[in-house]
Amino acid sequence: MFFEFIKRNSRKVRKENGVYFASLAISIIAFYVILSLGEQDVMVYLKTIESDAVAKLLLMIPVLYAVSLFFVFFLVYFANRYQLQHRSHEFGIYLMMGMERKKLFAMIMGETLWNGLVALFIGIPVSLFFTELISLVTSKLIGMGIIGHRLRISWEGLGLTVFGFIIVQILAVFILSLRMSKKEPVDLLNEQKGKEQRILSSAWGWLSLLLGAVLLSAAYILAILFLRNLDYRMFTLILFVGISGTFLLFRGLSSLIGRWLKYKSSNSTGLLTFTGRQLQENVLHQWSSLAISSLLILVAMVCFAYGISITLGAVSDRTVDFTFEGSEKEIVSVLTSDKLKPYVKDYYPMKLHHFQSSYAEMPKNTATNTFSWEKLEESVSEEKDSKEKENLLRDLSYQSTPYLISLSSYNTLLKSTNKSPIVLGAHEVAMYSNERFSFFHDLLRKVLKSYPTIVINEEQYRLISTLYTSNLVADRAITISYGLIVPDDMYNALIESSEESVLWNMLLDSNFVRKKGLMQAMHQVDGLLSLSALKYESYLTSMGRQLFYMVAGGYTTLYLGMMFLIIANTVLGLKFLMQQRSTRHRYFTLSMLGASVKSLYWSARIQIWWYFVLVISIALISSIFGIWSMLGSFLVIPTTSNLKISTIILTTGIALIVFIIFEIIYIWMIQRKSDEEIKILQKIQ
Repeated sequence: MFFEFIKRNSRKVRKENGVYFASLAISIIAFYVILSLGEQDVMVYLKTIESDAVAKLLLMIPVLYAVSLFFVFFLVYFANRYQLQHRSHEFGIYLMMGMERKKLFAMIMGETLWNGLVALFIGIPVSLFFTELISLVTSKLIGMGIIGHRLRISWEGLGLTVFGFIIVQILAVFILSLRMSKKEPVDLLNEQKGKEQRILSSAWGWLSLLLGAVLLSAAYILAILFLRNLDYRMFTLILFVGISGTFLLFRGLSSLIGRWLKYKSSNSTGLLTFTGRQLQENVLHQWSSLAISSLLILVAMVCFAYGISITLGAVSDRTVDFTFEGSEKEIVSVLTSDKLKPYVKDYYPMKLHHFQSSYAEMPKNTATNTFSWEKLEESVSEEKDSKEKENLLRDLSYQSTPYLISLSSYNTLLKSTNKSPIVLGAHEVAMYSNERFSFFHDLLRKVLKSYPTIVINEEQYRLISTLYTSNLVADRAITISYGLIVPDDMYNALIESSEESVLWNMLLDSNFVRKKGLMQAMHQVDGLLSLSALKYESYLTSMGRQLFYMVAGGYTTLYLGMMFLIIANTVLGLKFLMQQRSTRHRYFTLSMLGASVKSLYWSARIQIWWYFVLVISIALISSIFGIWSMLGSFLVIPTTSNLKISTIILTTGIALIVFIIFEIIYIWMIQRKSDEEIKILQKIQ
């Protein structure tokens, strides 16, 4: 009988508080996704090539788990506090009718556990499906192919999800129900009376609004100008100024709403003035909660932007699949063997070597070479002062012996990637810089448009206007900051020991890659090559390293962003509903005076829209500057990557649309709950 009573009450709680229940289900999904990370296809693959790095990443999962438990505890505590306050009159009646306090305590705990089990029953299957979908999509994107996907369930992640969720539920509700069961019936019956709030004077309100706007503007400017330096003291100052500005802005926002209402009151109709005053009071009394929610949404947006950016920018251009070092005879014999020939599309020599300039300790009767960037440095010096200019000049001053790259070798590489070959005129060379140094590339491209010159062995050579950045080899054995692509006869004349400087690049057959998927195709060929005595490097290793950065940065930041967004919206929505319940007698009075149910619905819905829009708009404005500063400070996306700017914009646009849809759904759920509250008043009437 008592168990049926708990089940019936639990069903009623889920129906009345769908916002909270949906948040719990989403939290369960987020829990399992991060805890099952080690069982996803991409991580299983990475363990074979980046085992140490993956092990360190997986050691971070318990930290994320603990942080998530804290967030969910806060969410559960706050939402159950609202729910228990909502039912305080009901609990008071139970005690008045003779229910024992320990039985009331048991009833509340039983309802919580039952609702938690229902949330797990819904959330776990959805999380399993969602995790498999993520794993499948990731496998396809990184080239493992659908055939590389395996259905995996992380039983450890599943157990920790259930255990952590139940423990958090019990702990939060134990604290709340213990306090609730100790109250006298008269206190519970009067729990829902509105509490007195301290009113902020108009002068102080305007001062807070003005000071908040000034501090936020200062934080934006400081972030753009100084965050790139990564000075922890400046970072702390920006955080302090920004957070203080946000709190002061919301503290004084009610004065702005009041000012607007004064102009609208003279010609307003219907419940416009009532709606505005309700919104003003909500902002006035809940300014600290609004500020916290806005900051949480800001952090969520920054996390989403960083996660998407690092995911898009993690994988660089694939120009070469394997790079070999050794004699031509040994390399060609292996690549043309019966085992490997069906998988090889092309192979070619990549000739590159340091330019050997003269120095004081050189032996006598040795040919001397001279080199100078002087004219290029002069062109750079004429540009506007900036950090990029300073660093570029410093680097050029150290590069007295740049790499020389054979024109025919580089043109073969360009041809293999369907790019136009380089055509050099008399006394012309091209400049090369690896995409890892793309921080300076915009400035360097601008300077090259003026066709500066360099000096080699007392002769001037003109640099053509195009900067070339395609990777020369499969992995990072050679990463050239600044080099020169020169004609073959010039290369052979300047580089004497040419045999020592020749590497061999190899590309896989495109049909084979299309059939097996890039990762599986490379893994299969890598297995065959490992049986030979050749010394080689594979794009597989580079891809694995980049995928690790993508998973470590992308997954964790997107996960944290989702958690922050759930908490911010739940706090925001429940705070509004609590304020509406404490002032419901006003709606009842309006209904008694003849206001229609439709007009009351409209009034509450407009309040909810403005309530959310105020918080989200300030968070979005702050996120523009936060994302701008953060991406400039912590992330550099290679400009020569296959990833186009249009792709970044498109993906960011999709993320923004998803965010807007998420917010609209939350607002719709709060509006439905608000409508139910107004319907209850109509039934009472």
